Amino acid sequence: MHQSLVQTVIPIFSIILVGYAIGKYKKIDIQAFVNLIVYIAGPCLIFASIARSDINLTDFTTIAGAALAIILIMALATYLIFKLTNSDRKGLYLPMVFGNTSYLGYPVALFAFGMDGLSRAVVYDMMNSLVIFSLGIYIVHHKNELQEAFKVPLLYAVVIGLAVNLLQIPVPDLVFTPIELIGMITIPLALLVLGYKLTEIKISAVKIAILASVFRIGGGVLVALAIINLLSIDGLVKDIIVLQAAMPSAVMAMILAAKYNRDASLVASVVLITTVLSMISIPLILYVL
Repeated sequence: MHQSLVQTVIPIFSIILVGYAIGKYKKIDIQAFVNLIVYIAGPCLIFASIARSDINLTDFTTIAGAALAIILIMALATYLIFKLTNSDRKGLYLPMVFGNTSYLGYPVALFAFGMDGLSRAVVYDMMNSLVIFSLGIYIVHHKNELQEAFKVPLLYAVVIGLAVNLLQIPVPDLVFTPIELIGMITIPLALLVLGYKLTEIKISAVKIAILASVFRIGGGVLVALAIINLLSIDGLVKDIIVLQAAMPSAVMAMILAAKYNRDASLVASVVLITTVLSMISIPLILYVL
């Protein structure tokens, strides 16, 4: 196996396993850590990774556009599957359409492609978050809560980071270094949270959960490849788009399904199965890339 592949994948899944072990051994209130990631550490990481990266407006718009297209095509495909099978499991939209582009997408991009990979992964995740907090909530809740998307500091961190980068606004190290250090806790903490969350899952409706899981990862890769070929995207941008499109189901899907009481146990099952499958699919994709 490729050495850099081992160095990318093993640390990530080791930390997830530690989180899982903590969850099995001791019950703690994980919500405080989730809030810390969402409102403080995550935005710091996003700002630090974009503000001083070599991302340009072309890369930014290419990734954002491709991400939006992939998510919407996956949503449409899911809608058609539900129509054909007369399924009313609305909650399943979330894990089938939305990938774990932050908790897992960030560390994989960072370990595999460095800060340049991370800054581009952040752009893909921004679109993922925008759609899950608008269309995603609308599907499971039937109330248009677009404002939810604007309550999450992630978007503001992207906009400010991009402005600093493109306008070449100097940020003194005295300010930048603490922001960067706070941002650094995001990735290990997010992986621990992911591992811990997996202990709360009981598998239900195994067949449906497995089919939905295969659709999430396989479908994501196929749609991404189609869009990349259509728009002739190459280089690091191509790699990040494929990688992010292939992520297992978003942990946020599980949180939202539980919050709005929509097929919560089934959604959680898909999140667990896709995360386990990703131990095989992520190394494979990195190997091919």
